[in-house]
Amino acid sequence: MDKKILFRDYIIANLAGGLGSLSMFFIIMMQETGKLPKFPCTFLYATHMYCPGCGGTRALMALLKGHIITSVCYNPAVLFGVGLILYYEITVLMTIFTKKDKVYYTKSMLPVIIYVSIVLIFAVIRDILLAGFGIDMLNS
Repeated sequence: MDKKILFRDYIIANLAGGLGSLSMFFIIMMQETGKLPKFPCTFLYATHMYCPGCGGTRALMALLKGHIITSVCYNPAVLFGVGLILYYEITVLMTIFTKKDKVYYTKSMLPVIIYVSIVLIFAVIRDILLAGFGIDMLNS
């Protein structure tokens, strides 16, 4: 494994991800303050059910305020996504900066599959509660 290439790819991915995240955060903040209009969820509008991403902005805002349980109730994708990103960030840095030739991060897709499964299962449960029992977890 070439650590220089891994480091280059790490920098490129973090710059792209960081700029994308900052852009999204800026747009969300502009929407929250009323400077930009909020756009309705097309999936919600068409089906009257929540998509797997619904509640993500509320979950992010709750997480930034330190309300972890509230964040997970809105949408666990945010907290679990942060955990997944931190895992890869830390383990790739460990691989780059240790003297050993050991790879600390997993090349397996299992963590990503588990993440997507959690998100989809939560979305299905949330929609069953909404459609079957009238329980609206997002109070929309």
